Amino acid sequence: MSPPNKGRPERGPALLLSVSRADGNGAMVAGLGPWLLALALGPAGVCAEWRLEAYGGGVQAPGESVQLSCRGSGFSFGDYPVWWYRRALSGHLEWLSTTSTGSYVSKYSSEVQGRATVSRDDSRSVSSLYLRTLHPHDSAHYFCAVHTGTGNPAEL
Repeated sequence: MSPPNKGRPERGPALLLSVSRADGNGAMVAGLGPWLLALALGPAGVCAEWRLEAYGGGVQAPGESVQLSCRGSGFSFGDYPVWWYRRALSGHLEWLSTTSTGSYVSKYSSEVQGRATVSRDDSRSVSSLYLRTLHPHDSAHYFCAVHTGTGNPAEL
C-alpha cells in the first residue's frame, strides 16, 4: 500500500478520449483536437472543400463524462446524417451512433446505449457526442463522419 498524497486528491486510473484526424494520405492518426478530418468524397478537388473539424476529449477519470464535437464546413451539414465512431487503442473500429436529418433521431450501439447522447445544431453545422459514466474501455480516438452516398460510410 502506498502512502497517501499530502495536499493532493488521490486520482484513479485515467481514460484518454481524443479526436482523430486524417494525415495527408488519408490514413487515420491519433491526435488531440482541434484537428481537421478531410473525408475522401470522390473526385479530386471535392475532398479539399468538404471538412469536418472534431474537438474535445482529453484525459478523464472513470465515472466522469465527456463531450466531443465536430463542425462541418464546405457542404450543407443539415442535409446529411452524422455518424460517430471510435477506434480503440487496439485498433478496433466501432460504430457508436448515427443521427438522422430532419427529425434528428439518434441510434446508438449497445456499448454506449443509455450513456451517450448525440445532438446536432444544423444552424452552426455542429454535432456533439456526450458520453456519461466513462469506463476504461471507452479510451479511444473518436471521430465523426457524414455519409455522402458515394460509398460505404464504414470505409473512411
